Amino acid sequence: MVPGAVPPRVSRLPRRRVVRTAGVMAVLTVAAVVGGAREWALPDRVFGGWQVADVPGSLVALLTVATAICLGTASVVTVRTLGLRLREPAGLAWLAIVVLAAGALAFNALVLAADSAVVIGAIIPVLHWAFTLVPALLAGALFARRGAAAATAAALGTGLATLPLFALGWALFYSPEPFLTTVASSLWITAILGAVPLILGVLAVRNWGRSREWRAAERAAAGR
Repeated sequence: MVPGAVPPRVSRLPRRRVVRTAGVMAVLTVAAVVGGAREWALPDRVFGGWQVADVPGSLVALLTVATAICLGTASVVTVRTLGLRLREPAGLAWLAIVVLAAGALAFNALVLAADSAVVIGAIIPVLHWAFTLVPALLAGALFARRGAAAATAAALGTGLATLPLFALGWALFYSPEPFLTTVASSLWITAILGAVPLILGVLAVRNWGRSREWRAAERAAAGR
């Protein structure tokens, strides 16, 4: 691009779609926190192997239902509201990323639930910020060549599955505490370590898509 030249217009996801998706994400996240804040039977924490043992059936049911709801909602909203197609190779790859991320978060929720009985004081998160950031970056990268709007849609769609399940894990961790304390603590840490990385990921892939559109516009102008 010539220095000082005005960048060409790029695609942009309509604001109403972004707001609608963020609203659905918020509802799922709050519902996950409220559901996880109940007094659930928790697994045992073991330091080796799968890290958890004697997982109660009620907790398995909770995580299974929550994961299914989040994956189903993410797929439906991404297809209908954000306009991505899951039948094409890139769409199937997007779905695989979301399923793997949801599985990792469901297991993380089990570990956090088990930690609640053995951790004294506050837990120190290390790489928890990656649970929402990495899927958004990977999904957005799949669609960056299609422009900013598609990349944004793909990245934002992952949050419909990852952010609520992230919140559920922390709600289980704080669940032995009073209900309001659990809800407040879970939402706070979800905002800092879940929502902020997700937003950063969405902004990053939007810039990737925008750069691809600018380069395509430059090549088209040079070929005239």
